[in-house]
Amino acid sequence: MKYLFATGLFLTFGGMTACSAQTEETLTLAGFGQSDDASETPSLIPPLPTERPSSTQFSDVLSEYQRMNDRLERVSAPLRLANAELCEKTFRDPGFSTHVLEDYPERLRDVAKEALALEAGGIYVRRVRPGSPAAQADIEPGDRILSLNGQFIPGGSTMKRFYSALSRGAYGGVKTRLLLRTPSGSDYETSLRPETACDYETHVFYSRDINGHTNGNDVFITSELMRFVEDDNNLALIVAHEMAHGIAAHIEQTPTVDLELEADRMALVMMENAGYNIEAAIEYWADAVHPHRDLQDNSDSHPSIRARFENFKKEQARIDKLRAQNSIIPFE
Repeated sequence: MKYLFATGLFLTFGGMTACSAQTEETLTLAGFGQSDDASETPSLIPPLPTERPSSTQFSDVLSEYQRMNDRLERVSAPLRLANAELCEKTFRDPGFSTHVLEDYPERLRDVAKEALALEAGGIYVRRVRPGSPAAQADIEPGDRILSLNGQFIPGGSTMKRFYSALSRGAYGGVKTRLLLRTPSGSDYETSLRPETACDYETHVFYSRDINGHTNGNDVFITSELMRFVEDDNNLALIVAHEMAHGIAAHIEQTPTVDLELEADRMALVMMENAGYNIEAAIEYWADAVHPHRDLQDNSDSHPSIRARFENFKKEQARIDKLRAQNSIIPFE
């Protein structure tokens, strides 16, 4: 049986909410609200299920969370990279993410130290995307970043902010030099050439809801949606739809049927540019079970399943005509 849980869902894209309301408790467990500075971006704390697992279970949760984020990054990176020319917001992507010990709940830091080989006062490579500049530079998860372009990164409470500010300049250039330390204690130097990408990061957060949404800057996919959408091509359609809301600044507008249909059309364009199979995605979508069909077919702000399918097919025809003429298909 086929399931589709996003572009066919009754979704919203305003603020941090999805079609099923997120409680303060859910958001806290999902890693939001953990920072003392409310102006900071959401923490990298692995979102914990609502039953609050013990420390011994935390390593299992962490492993699952890492696998989900690895997959989401693998699926979303081609969308960000291939559509950089169509995005007003871009950044220079080195192909890896970082974390620090303080990203994790204080009661679980001993577990994080053991499981992830993190030490206080250091910033570490968390994930490396296969085929990325970081992978080509032989950077690996677990390596500690010591300096960028000769500028050493100090420890202490300001370390993460310092790294964030420093990296914006370092990765903005043509080439970036890094000094890193492996988990075994060996230091090495390497360099990479970051790639220009759409500036819309994707994140997994734990929730029993099957949903995805955006705050206009980031895309959030629930763990339950990740489990049920097993095909990467169809996950790409979900991610691209949410990215489209951000690119088109839909978050600043009242949700309407037209905005949803526009996001669907933009999603197909991004998928096509990134090399995904849009025909297969549309066929899967047409045959899938839509668990929120009644809500969607009777919504004032979301198009019906049939209207969405017709919209997909019309946009596919437009893309097919342009494919031979353009290396990068533009939005309508």
